[in-house]
Amino acid sequence: MSLPFLLFDFDGTIADSIHLALRIANNLAPAFNIRKLSDDDVVKLRSMSIPQAMKYLRIPFYKIPRLISAALVDYRHLLHELEPFPGIRDMLDQLKDMGCEMALLSSNSTENVKHFLEQHQLDQFNWVEGTSGILKKHKSINRKIKKHALNRERLIYVGDEIRDIASAHKCGLRIISVSWGFHTTDLLAGKDPDYLVDSPGQIVELMRSFQDS
Repeated sequence: MSLPFLLFDFDGTIADSIHLALRIANNLAPAFNIRKLSDDDVVKLRSMSIPQAMKYLRIPFYKIPRLISAALVDYRHLLHELEPFPGIRDMLDQLKDMGCEMALLSSNSTENVKHFLEQHQLDQFNWVEGTSGILKKHKSINRKIKKHALNRERLIYVGDEIRDIASAHKCGLRIISVSWGFHTTDLLAGKDPDYLVDSPGQIVELMRSFQDS
């Protein structure tokens, strides 16, 4: 059986960016009149959906486009501090050695993502692209599926948030949810992902099970 094509999310899946996002949010809080966050707040936010988090942070939807633009600029300046999650490099190397095709689709900018990958010498992806926003992710996924002529039956999305599960299923895709990112294991499990893993190595094991079937 041929291996699935894996379409990875970036922030919270490949890059350990939660604490960087906290710093950026607090840097921007005065300008956007939103609440500053503590580590305890981050723990609470990990159990919230995006709309619940926006309400908790006191961010009205009309501010989101400007907030995202400002955050991406700050993100670019702090990229040198960002690291892959432990085990990600080994996972990507093993998947590539197995012949597994992979791509990376991010709500972050293409420039930021490519800079991070070059910085950490992660060159295992067939292609890397950013998208224009975070609220209608399924539309971005569908556009990339069409652009790259991907087979939906062979494609598996890999992400760390419940919106990734909803977006993948709207696109008719299976999803591997990862528990090391933004949303908690319990919140992810409650949204019925096709697969739920606790370590990058488990993704390798899952792909081996496809290879052996």
